Amino acid sequence: MRIVSSHFMLLFFGFVSLSPALAQDDQKWIVIGRDAASLAQSRLARSPNDRSAFAVFGSNKDRAIANLGSVSTQELTQTIHPAFPRCGGYTAYDTREQALAEVNNPFYAANRTLKLTFPKVIDQQVHVLPALSLVDKQEIMATIDALANFGTRFFNSNKGQEAALMLEERWKTLGAGRPNFSVERIAHKWKQNSVIATIKGAVESDEIVILGAHLDSINMENMNAAPGADDDASGIAVITEILRILMQRDFKPRRTIQFMAYSAEEVGLKGSKEIAERYASEMKKVVAVLQFDMSGFSGSDKNMYFISDEEYVNKDLTDYLKSLIAEYNGSGPHEITHGDTLCSYGCSDHVSWTRVGFPSAFPFEATFEAFNTSIHSPMDVVTKMDASGTHQARFAKLGLEYAIEIGKSSQ
Repeated sequence: MRIVSSHFMLLFFGFVSLSPALAQDDQKWIVIGRDAASLAQSRLARSPNDRSAFAVFGSNKDRAIANLGSVSTQELTQTIHPAFPRCGGYTAYDTREQALAEVNNPFYAANRTLKLTFPKVIDQQVHVLPALSLVDKQEIMATIDALANFGTRFFNSNKGQEAALMLEERWKTLGAGRPNFSVERIAHKWKQNSVIATIKGAVESDEIVILGAHLDSINMENMNAAPGADDDASGIAVITEILRILMQRDFKPRRTIQFMAYSAEEVGLKGSKEIAERYASEMKKVVAVLQFDMSGFSGSDKNMYFISDEEYVNKDLTDYLKSLIAEYNGSGPHEITHGDTLCSYGCSDHVSWTRVGFPSAFPFEATFEAFNTSIHSPMDVVTKMDASGTHQARFAKLGLEYAIEIGKSSQ
């Protein structure tokens, strides 16, 4: 999950003009949560008159625009991660114009118009109900263990790339022999690849249903001690279990279903941002996006909480997920209780899809006030969350319902 005090002298609503020295395209620009921006500005100043220091130039609602100056992204992350036990905290841009466009992005408006609409009919009971009974808590925990055992999956580390290679092979094994199935790794400018598995649709193959989670982990105090069991091995394990069951059921969807393990979420949603922007530029028809980021810690009264910040998620898609729960998880062995919570910033990879006009939703492990505080540390291990897999299994069941009902069977 991505993380976004003390004087905030330069922050105000609207934007100031920038000095020529800071307006160059080779500068590093970011959009960051206002709270994190204030802290960074107070702690990263080199000297009172240092014009190359980190500087905040303006804000719009909860987002601020800042220039890193001579500050590295690693220094920024080291500053904000310990103070805000959340995820990533910012998105990075090459130019001021790109950052300004992000802050004023019309797709964050409550009355935005989406590029596509998703089907809202619930009619796949004959496929969903048998699939729900196949969710295996031990399978989920085995995937979490395998990923946590790397010790770190930091986006620019060898171990991070080894985790990507391991996941690629795991997904290939699950779909071995299926002609409509493929797995690819997406290379970035850093070491760790993103991984995408695709079940090609049999009818509307150009329409894409996405399930995502992030592959990287982080601990800025010690890059080599970031097991990331909950954040976000638990999310990768959930989508892997969904894929495993669809393969076991030999599910042949009408629409294409893609499973995405994003690299570099913790340092500004970098991997998902590149992928989402590519899909938008290629005019791909993304019908819906579901993000799983932390599903292992049961810290609140209800089983699941939907992130409800309307700038960053699609309310219709969130409401549809709640309808799926009402249909399939109202009571009995698959029961799921749920509520809403505010993230109040762009807190995971779903935002990369929202920002380019595709509907996204994000079910979360607890309220945002009561999630797993062991993340981003050596203590993000299995024993700090539900080690039985029961909590994670609920997210896998919702993901199955989403994939089957929106993907629709072609049989």
